[in-house]
Amino acid sequence: MAYHCKSPVLFHLWNRIDVVKKTFRQIQIARPSKLYLSSDGAKNLNDKKKIILIRRYVEKNINWKCKVHKFYFKRNLGPKFALSNSINKVFFREKKLIVIEHDCLCDNTFFRFMDELLELYENETKIKLISGNYICKNQLSFDHSYYFAQHPITHGWATWKRSWKEYDINMKSYTNIKSFFWLLFFFNLNIVKTLYFSNKFKLSKSGKINTWDYQLIYSIWKNKGLIIRPTKNLSKHIGWGPQAYHGKYDDDLSDIKVNKIKFPLKHPKKFDINTKADEIEYLRVRKLYFWKSLKFFISRYISKFF
Repeated sequence: MAYHCKSPVLFHLWNRIDVVKKTFRQIQIARPSKLYLSSDGAKNLNDKKKIILIRRYVEKNINWKCKVHKFYFKRNLGPKFALSNSINKVFFREKKLIVIEHDCLCDNTFFRFMDELLELYENETKIKLISGNYICKNQLSFDHSYYFAQHPITHGWATWKRSWKEYDINMKSYTNIKSFFWLLFFFNLNIVKTLYFSNKFKLSKSGKINTWDYQLIYSIWKNKGLIIRPTKNLSKHIGWGPQAYHGKYDDDLSDIKVNKIKFPLKHPKKFDINTKADEIEYLRVRKLYFWKSLKFFISRYISKFF
C-alpha cells in the first residue's frame, strides 16, 4: 500500500516534460496534503512554450485532494535564485518542507522517511538537513536506517524553517583568505578539500557558478550542522544529458538506483559523523583523489585564490 505524505512538498519545475512526467508520478502516489509548485520564468520563446506545457500538465494531473500554492516567476531568475526564492516563500507559511526538483526521482518510501525524521528531529538544532541520497552501495555496513554526515547531496531533501533561516545566498560572511584558513582547519589540514571548496564558494559568491547549493553547504558547515543520510538510496537525479542546465554529460553514478527503505526505522543512538561515507562521496562525487587533485590545483588554480 502506498504511503501518503504528511509534510508540505515543494515541486520545482523547469522545461523538461520527459523527466517531469516520471518524477511527478511519484508525487501523485505520495499524495501530499500540501503541494507547492515552483516554476522559473522562460529564457526564450521556446522555453516559454515548454514551461507553459509543463505547468498545465502538473496542474491537470493533481488528482487527489490537497492544497496547492503556485510560485510561477514571469522572468527567468536562473537556478541560483528561482528555487531559493520559492523556498523562502514557503517558509513564510511552513515550519518544515520536502524539496523535489523536476529531475529528481523519489521512491515512495522516501516520503515516509522524510515525514518521520522531520518530526523526530524538529527541535534538534544541530540537524540541518535530511537527504534522500546514498551512493556508497555495498562499501559500508550499517546497524541503523540512517547515519549522520557532513557531506550533503540534495537530489531529494528536506529541512526546517529554523535551518533555512541560517541560509544566505549572498554568503556575506565568506571572505577569501579568512574563510580559506577556516576551511583548512575544518578539513583537518587537508589542502585538496580546502582548495576545492574555497574555489567553489568563491565562485558561488561572485555569481560565476549559477547555483544555490554551495551556499547551503557553506551555511551547514559554518553552523556546525549535521546531515541525515539514509542507508538506502531513496531518490536520484535523472536529468543528465544535453538538455540539462547543469550535468550535460552522462550520469557517472549510473550504478546507483532508486531503492526502498524498511520500516520501522532503526535510529542511531549517537550523533557520530560517518567519515568513511563522507570520504567515499568526496572521491565519487567530487573526484578529490589527493595527489591527482593536488597536482591539478597547483597547475591551474592556486594563483587565483589570493
